[in-house]
Amino acid sequence: MNYEEKEIKERFGQVNPFRVPDGYFDQLTERVMSQLPEREQTAENVSLSSSRPKSRLVALRPWMYAAACTVAAVFMGVALYFHQTKEDQTLANANVNASVNASATNTESQYIDEYADYAMLDNAEIYAYLADNDF
Repeated sequence: MNYEEKEIKERFGQVNPFRVPDGYFDQLTERVMSQLPEREQTAENVSLSSSRPKSRLVALRPWMYAAACTVAAVFMGVALYFHQTKEDQTLANANVNASVNASATNTESQYIDEYADYAMLDNAEIYAYLADNDF
């Protein structure tokens, strides 16, 4: 509550100066209806939406909605297809990189095995050399 509201309440109090006469709302609707002019409802006053001709734009509106939905669905399908294709290419590149790394590891171990065969070393001698050198 701000200063102005406090000042008004101190000066005038909490009493509401406006009063409604007793029974005012009891017969309000009857009084309002009695003051309205009487009109008979004729066929001219009643207008049905089917009696007047539709414009071309209003008649084509459902077809335009269907066309817009179709265009949106096609656009989303094409976007999803190209996004999926890009992910597939990324996965294919990752698989190629993984296979290249695996083949490089296989080739490296193949060279080590060939060197061990050339040097006529068996596993026991390799372990002995490694133990002596303490890497």
